[in-house]
Amino acid sequence: MSNQKSCYFPYTRLVPTDIYPVEYGEEQCQSGHAFGPYVRRNYLLHYIYSGEGYFKCNDREYKLHKGQMFLIEPNQLTYYKADDNNPWLYRWLEFNGSMAPGILKAAGLSSASPIYNDRDNFPAGTALLDILQGGDMRFEELMQKLWALIAALTANANGTDSSDPGQEYVSKAESFIKINVHEKLTVTDVAEYIGINRSYLTRLFKLYKNTSPQQYIISLKINTAAHYLKNTGISITEAAQSVGYTDMPVFSKAFKRQLGCSPMQWRRFHK
Repeated sequence: MSNQKSCYFPYTRLVPTDIYPVEYGEEQCQSGHAFGPYVRRNYLLHYIYSGEGYFKCNDREYKLHKGQMFLIEPNQLTYYKADDNNPWLYRWLEFNGSMAPGILKAAGLSSASPIYNDRDNFPAGTALLDILQGGDMRFEELMQKLWALIAALTANANGTDSSDPGQEYVSKAESFIKINVHEKLTVTDVAEYIGINRSYLTRLFKLYKNTSPQQYIISLKINTAAHYLKNTGISITEAAQSVGYTDMPVFSKAFKRQLGCSPMQWRRFHK
């Protein structure tokens, strides 16, 4: 019996950078069918729907079965092989993007822990199957299905890992600051959103980020304004207002302290 394989390559004129699929497919392997050892350019997830097989990476070998998934990371040497007596049927997704490491971390996957055990009723397996059943679909529809898979993989990411609540507070604070970089944002605003007091938030930032939340806010605002001055035609005043500054002398002073030159000098240099 030969392998039965289907494979799809999504196409779009606009390639996102945060998270994007590269290829997806399925294969019913024949007995003993092996792949590798190979190194890949992107991230790959293989989900086992029936049968058994072996996955080897980092000098460790895993015996896998239905309801399990294994991760292959970029530039990682891996090898996998279908069982001789009960060969597996797997479906895979190849993807990349700046959000990929964070998504995989939220799912509990890494090079040191590359195996994912699906929960009752196999929600991740169902979501990936939905992608494959869509076949060669519109990119926008594929992205909708991809986010459903991400939601299934990371369903337990929020509120279940209390091993390091300090890091969780800092992560939430960073996200809130980035979303509201255009506002007049204070450390008190951030602390109230997180639900902790200002002094505790300051201690956490010193511990985890080696900076203060106030300096983190200023740095993000100035770097965002510098990006606008370099890549758009808006005025310096408009760039300042776009990151929450209404007092131009204060903005100019913060800009020079952060980047070593005035906003006007920055724009001239990058022109």
